Amino acid sequence: MKTPLLAILFALSAGSLFSDSFIPMTPVGVQCIPISVSVTGDRDLVSITSNQLVEDIDFSGLLITSDEGYAEAEVEVTRSLDGIELHAEVTSGGEHLLARNYSGQNIYALVHAFADDLVYDLTGEDGIASTWISYVTRSPSGYALEVKSQDPRDARNVMFDEDVITTPAWSPDGDRIVFTSFRSGNADLWCYSFTESKADRILSIPGLNSSPAWSSGGETVALTLSSDRNVDIHLLNVDTGETTRLTLRGSIETSASFSPTGRQIVFTSDRIGYPQLYIMDSSGGTAIRVTNSHGYCDSPAWSPDGERIAYTAQVGRDFHIFVMDADGSNIRQVTFQGSLNEDPVWGPTGRHIAFSSNMDGERAVYIIELNGLTIRKLSGESDSYCPTWSPLGFR
Repeated sequence: MKTPLLAILFALSAGSLFSDSFIPMTPVGVQCIPISVSVTGDRDLVSITSNQLVEDIDFSGLLITSDEGYAEAEVEVTRSLDGIELHAEVTSGGEHLLARNYSGQNIYALVHAFADDLVYDLTGEDGIASTWISYVTRSPSGYALEVKSQDPRDARNVMFDEDVITTPAWSPDGDRIVFTSFRSGNADLWCYSFTESKADRILSIPGLNSSPAWSSGGETVALTLSSDRNVDIHLLNVDTGETTRLTLRGSIETSASFSPTGRQIVFTSDRIGYPQLYIMDSSGGTAIRVTNSHGYCDSPAWSPDGERIAYTAQVGRDFHIFVMDADGSNIRQVTFQGSLNEDPVWGPTGRHIAFSSNMDGERAVYIIELNGLTIRKLSGESDSYCPTWSPLGFR
């Protein structure tokens, strides 16, 4: 978890004071549009295309596959000298809705592109099939920052280090991931650029430089610094490298997340003796406590529409993912399996949450779709955690 051990100890001592029973998360209530799917063409590609397209549609939270759909999607997939060609036509009651051609080297990328176009054309909302998720994987040889698509392709290892890598955060422009690395012997802030295919250290203040969170415009990063023997929230100007302190207390202040407007920040503080969530203006000032039902809260993440906050909370001796309205009301428990569910991050459309969990034994990264409440495992067999989601449009 992102909060230091001291906060966990506070949580264990306070946990018995709070409820162990919470209302389960309920489906968001969207009526999914039924789609029938048929795929023809190259024998080796038909099965891959059909299986992935069904997964993308059913996990969209907006469409669902059905033998008798409102619309019919007919897909033909073939090989050419230049790679793979995918032709898709969608009709409804004999009316032509869309026809698209896709070409490229990877069948999964083509299927994702069509699935997202299908979601957009039928609902007017963006799909997330083409988005990627980055996370940290720990192995006996060290730590890797990996990037994974939502299909059977192996994760891309963009950086490996023998020292600890933690708390990555994907930039709004899609080109950068900031994270904390201990490779220099200190918890410094690094930035990996996909354009340059390398990582550079961007902040090194003695102590913690951790838990970064981008503002919506990408010009500022909120992070935790432990300078002057105090653990507080600071703002980092990415262009100038200048930092501005937002909190100044003897307590631990960490795990910041910007509201979509950039005007507010939700964060974790143990100022009352155990970790709770607070909201303050992004320029600093008075913070308002928004959680009261748990003895331990951490890792808040503001939804893209600004209406909800996901976070980790302790229930008994276990840790689970919760979602509440941004004012602290309407608390819903999202996870019920496993004992360590943490680090929630919203998908860019607000219909999905990625998180790490040990629900299958070893810690891995999962995604939950909030309309059907379907959970999908994303990462492989290695110990994986701290997910961060790419923006729309990343390839």
